[in-house]
Amino acid sequence: MKISICFPQYNRINFLLKSLAIIEKQTYSSLEIVVSDDASADETPLEIGRLQKAYRYPIVFHRFETNQGYDRNYRKSIELASGDYCLTLGNDDSLNLPDAIERLAGFLKANDFPEIGFSNFVEENNPSEVIRRAATTAVLGTGPQLALRHYSCFSFCGGLIFKKSAFDHFNTDRYDRSVYAQIALACSMVCSGCRLFSLSEPLVLKDLYFDGKSQHTYRDRIAKKWKDFRRVDGGLKSVINVLYTVFKNTGTMTPRLLYKVFGKIYMHTLPFWILDYKYNHALPEACGICLGMKPWTVPQFKHLSAWGRFKIILIYLAFSFAAFVTPSKLFYRHKNWIYSLVKR
Repeated sequence: MKISICFPQYNRINFLLKSLAIIEKQTYSSLEIVVSDDASADETPLEIGRLQKAYRYPIVFHRFETNQGYDRNYRKSIELASGDYCLTLGNDDSLNLPDAIERLAGFLKANDFPEIGFSNFVEENNPSEVIRRAATTAVLGTGPQLALRHYSCFSFCGGLIFKKSAFDHFNTDRYDRSVYAQIALACSMVCSGCRLFSLSEPLVLKDLYFDGKSQHTYRDRIAKKWKDFRRVDGGLKSVINVLYTVFKNTGTMTPRLLYKVFGKIYMHTLPFWILDYKYNHALPEACGICLGMKPWTVPQFKHLSAWGRFKIILIYLAFSFAAFVTPSKLFYRHKNWIYSLVKR
């Protein structure tokens, strides 16, 4: 079974080169590397051209002449692959263990080759703490309820795994420019009968360091001073729109499911971001996302029933208030337990 490691590349070539140096130590032999470059302004083509001549595994390289945006580049990196399965990584991510792909291949063979999945990961600066989006190693099932329960597991592209034939069947440009094409693709597949699986092993090494520095993350851009305050939505309105569109297009949308979409955002996701911003000393950003995510400003809010709209407003007020008064350190101390509870 051949597995493709797919990178949607844009600048940051030094991080990608470090990642590829780590991947070269894999124990699995039937690998290929796929790099889709979204018109990088750095020396990506030159450096990859040099590496192709000596690298242990074959490297497939494609370059867009003009910038296409993250979603198109992400899909292109998988389109180019010739493997039976594709594992996607950000260009400052890598594989955590030398036998990561060996473990993945063993799971896939033992579980009748399921179509789509995700793994846990660790950060390079704290490799002992596993960041858990997967509670178990198992085939979880299929259907819209499962897609809704696990959609957030696809917000980070590192460690997402697609059976190539299933990807080819569902691949579409419909969600390009949403910045959440992988969430849309995953939910479409699971809603339409593809089997979702999860791997509790941390296959991915996230946020690599280069010359003692990591790439800038969202934490470097959030407002920590009141003079920088502004209303933001953190991309959550786009998430709601993507989920609404996926469920509608797959014929699985019901009033109850739409209510659950809003409930998950306002009971889980928004409070988490408020707590995370507080933890990172960014109270202005926490207030900004709370005000920017007033439910009645979300276009799909109008499709809820009157009773549903009333309940979502109450949930928004109650859970946002709870997030502001809950000590962030207390939340982070029990974060993994809370995550496992939410995923049930």
